[in-house]
Amino acid sequence: MELREYVRACRRRWIWIVLPVLLAVGGAVGLSFTQEPAYKSSMILFVSTGSSDPDAKASRLNSYITLLTGPRVAQTVVDRLGEPLTPARVQESLSAEVQAGTDLLVVTAKDESSARSREMVTSATSALIALAKRLDPPAAASDGPTPTISIAQDPVTVQEPGDLVRDVGFSAVLGLLVGGVLVAVREATRKTITEEDDLRRLGIGTVGVISLNGRWARSGQADSALAEAFRRLRSLLPEVAGLRRGPTRGTALLLTAANPKEGTTAVACGLAIAMAETGARVLLVDANLRSPGVGRYLAMDGGPGLADVLAGRAEVGDVLRDPLDGRLTVLPPGEKRRDPGEVLASPKLAATVRELTARFDIVLIDAPPLHGVADAAVLSKVTDGALLIVRANRTRTADVRRSTDLLEQVGARLVGAVLNALPRRLPTEPAAPAKPGIPASVDSPGLVTTLLGEQDDEPEAATPPNPVSGRARVSETALATVDVAHSVITPGTLATRPKTEAPATANGHVVAHAVVRGQARVTEADPDIPAQRSPGHNDPGEGEEGSGGSTKSKDEEQHD
Repeated sequence: MELREYVRACRRRWIWIVLPVLLAVGGAVGLSFTQEPAYKSSMILFVSTGSSDPDAKASRLNSYITLLTGPRVAQTVVDRLGEPLTPARVQESLSAEVQAGTDLLVVTAKDESSARSREMVTSATSALIALAKRLDPPAAASDGPTPTISIAQDPVTVQEPGDLVRDVGFSAVLGLLVGGVLVAVREATRKTITEEDDLRRLGIGTVGVISLNGRWARSGQADSALAEAFRRLRSLLPEVAGLRRGPTRGTALLLTAANPKEGTTAVACGLAIAMAETGARVLLVDANLRSPGVGRYLAMDGGPGLADVLAGRAEVGDVLRDPLDGRLTVLPPGEKRRDPGEVLASPKLAATVRELTARFDIVLIDAPPLHGVADAAVLSKVTDGALLIVRANRTRTADVRRSTDLLEQVGARLVGAVLNALPRRLPTEPAAPAKPGIPASVDSPGLVTTLLGEQDDEPEAATPPNPVSGRARVSETALATVDVAHSVITPGTLATRPKTEAPATANGHVVAHAVVRGQARVTEADPDIPAQRSPGHNDPGEGEEGSGGSTKSKDEEQHD
């Protein structure tokens, strides 16, 4: 692994490095605060060697240090102080050093108890003095002064401070090394596609990467970033015109993956919308007859589609759908069949694709995975090129290699690969301050809303006219329209429309928009008699004084 690749791996798997560092530092801090305090007692001994030779002095001082930290002195200390001390513990606690440029020997004892550390250093120095006297041979008068050991300073006990900074620093470095080793081992043993270089090492040209970096997610502009990612993918695609097989035809591009749930449908919808923004006539075909997903993304209901066209039950022009208000045309999968493989093996498949490319500039076909079924291989034979969708950190390298080999065997042209590095759930901005935003799944219809924004609300249906109410009995209820020129409503307490509302008319007839309630009797009138109106109700086309005037019946005159 090169250094550049290792650095990228560390950036990608930064949690693998941070976690060991945090654990090591936390452990060091915890031990520093939980361990018992240590006490250190020190005594200073003055050593007279009786010789002016520096080498002789150094040799004698080193001999005393060896005796002090040896088993004989340790056993003497244990015999004097008793349990819980042991010779090994005493040897570990005792230490000695010579002060530079002097004949002073500093003896130190460390223990959790201040009294015990003081007793240990006192007993050790006494044992050393006694042992040295027994070991030194008697000196002759001509040899000069006899070597002696005397106490220059009594025991001094202090609490040994803990070095927290040193412990934390050492732990952090240790955790960093452990994390780096883990990242290196993981990169050396991983079997999935992680970045574009992994695809290039397989000999596949990467068209683009669909991803959301942390900056967009933190700024709450995931929708803009996602749309820009698909526009970048559109611009990085090879020249579409160079893929087509005829000068008068559009381009048919197959989108497929090695395994299910690689994000093929999401990439197909996003790329289709991005291409439609250029003004090109784009058709998105849902050819995944086993598990269709385009209708779920674009909120389309079921209906006839590709399967019906291939079965000869429908024509192409009759099944095309326009779910995004003219921005994109979609060919749905059609009715679900028991064996989609037989449907796609129809001889009409090639003719259907040719008809679609004759109508549209770009035809994007969302196909099933390459492994498991032969549907994608069949579709790749009738398209101009194939685009392989690879899910980052999920698609195995062996599966990508098998996919390219399969496309090569069937004679398909591999345009490139798209690395789908989108998270499983897309961050979105909240729709309203009072309602928190819910992340939209990349495998859900929320992706299209993220790309296009919220759709305009449909206009509310017009409020129907107020129902006519009254108390008179209606003798005939099968009346749908009233011929103004040939019918008359006999007097009653029939409620009428307000003056500001005009009754709806169609071909000279008044249309009954509401249920007529009441007990008015409808009778046939003489054709020469003009239509009668309720008191105080003017015809919408007339002013205060109509041309025909208003005629009252006898019952109305009597009522007045």
